[in-house]
Amino acid sequence: LDSLPTPPIRSFGFTAESPLIPNKWVVRLEQVSGRKGYFLLDLHSGHLRPAGLFGGFDKVFFDHRFQLAAAQKRNAAGGNTLLVRSDQGWDTLAHTPFHPDMFLGGFTQILSVSGDGKTVWFTSHQNRDKAALFAYDRPTQTTRLLAEDPKADILPLAASFDPQNNPTSVVALFADTRRHIINPDYAGDFAFLEKNLPGQVGWAGASADGQTWLVRALTGGPERFYLYQRPDKKLTPLFSDHEALEGYTLATRHAFAVRTRDGLELPVHVYLPPDADQNDDGIPRSPLPTVIYVHGGPWLGLVQWNRWFFTRNFQLLANRGYAVINMEFRGTTGLGKAMTDAGDRQWGKAMLHDIEDVAQWALSNGIAHPDRLGIWGWSYGGYAAAAALAFAPERFACGISMYGPYDMEAFGLLPFTDNELWRTRVGNPNTPEGAALLREISPAHHVERIRAPLYLSTGGKDERVPQKLVDEFARKLVAAGKDVLYTVYPEEGHDYRAPESWISFWAIGEAFLHRHLGGAFEPYGEDLEKGDFQLIFGELPNP
Repeated sequence: LDSLPTPPIRSFGFTAESPLIPNKWVVRLEQVSGRKGYFLLDLHSGHLRPAGLFGGFDKVFFDHRFQLAAAQKRNAAGGNTLLVRSDQGWDTLAHTPFHPDMFLGGFTQILSVSGDGKTVWFTSHQNRDKAALFAYDRPTQTTRLLAEDPKADILPLAASFDPQNNPTSVVALFADTRRHIINPDYAGDFAFLEKNLPGQVGWAGASADGQTWLVRALTGGPERFYLYQRPDKKLTPLFSDHEALEGYTLATRHAFAVRTRDGLELPVHVYLPPDADQNDDGIPRSPLPTVIYVHGGPWLGLVQWNRWFFTRNFQLLANRGYAVINMEFRGTTGLGKAMTDAGDRQWGKAMLHDIEDVAQWALSNGIAHPDRLGIWGWSYGGYAAAAALAFAPERFACGISMYGPYDMEAFGLLPFTDNELWRTRVGNPNTPEGAALLREISPAHHVERIRAPLYLSTGGKDERVPQKLVDEFARKLVAAGKDVLYTVYPEEGHDYRAPESWISFWAIGEAFLHRHLGGAFEPYGEDLEKGDFQLIFGELPNP
């Protein structure tokens, strides 16, 4: 970046490189002066040569001669349109309307253009349930289906590539990674890596000749990076992205599939304390106090499987002696459109049944102790935790609920939810039937049914679920004589960001769980003072 010219740039993005044209990149930038577009950047001189504006596209793709070959843009229907350059202009490869996977960028996306410009590789779920990998041949204008997965979407991310930008493998996520080999010449490499790396294999990049790879080991803990040399099949450890945890024995995790009462198959990861799983089968030697985690969205699947922002919490709870179940449910994304659509207007109903079925599975398989089962989540997961205590009160011994909507009718009238997505997929507060449904599934309208202790926490600057809605639910619980603990972090929004907030939150949270589930805890020490929070209702646990 030191090579870039003045005046200063407002935004910069790497777009393409080529082994045929070394020391030059195609970049996207906007200068403070207003000059913007795509440029060929000479890395030695810093000279910029205009390559085009292409302002109507979100992404553009070049071959190794830096010739524009394909593009992608958001369409008027809210989905993605994929385009390929032809002699006549632009031809459409795929066009999909809005579906909740667009919250993750959409599963209809271009992966790459081959170095010779003849092939465009893309994923799409146009006219199908689950996204698959396709190859479009520009000379013959034909499309081939190359990879599909029966359980999950083929993703437009985490693919591996050869030096000519051709995908060599693609992945789907069903808790664990399901890798599909596109080029059989690489099957042996991935077989070696899967055998010799702990956990799942993540491909991160390769040298220009494709003979040396950067790979990651995905274990549910810190990611460990390795160099892999293909000719010798040699692995060299490099570093962990959280070196401070080196030397600690962390939780292990195993993937399972849970069958629901109506026949759906849900992926789960089970995290167990290091000494709890003697034969490494994902089942503890005796049932453990257990916490079920429900992610947010609910249309934000995928991200919770391997990101440290999520998995660090599972590791903490497992360290305290809990089995932790990171589960999926209908209404999520990444498991096909039908699975997403199965959650329509099912908050507090079939979506809750999924949580109950996972809980029953954990009990039946000797993972969870029947009297020491808790639930925790944020955003939609915060709603789900409160709903579980209200609508399945006999199942859970306690719940932790972070910035969730509890009065769904009031939530449905906010500007954030005043759109067709929420009215269609959750419920319409503007019709008698919709308003009745929203009241029916609202924990705030059924506080009398809640038996178990509940820890509520929210941010004072949350613009999605305003604090006043959480305040009202907490007041109803207190008025009904329920066991409720309620903290507010005045400077936090939706999803806590400050490390100090998380430290103090979990100092309270693990003491709360200790009191009601019996796991270990660390004395508060100075951790409470690290977080800027207000105790609104209840007393801080004093184990």
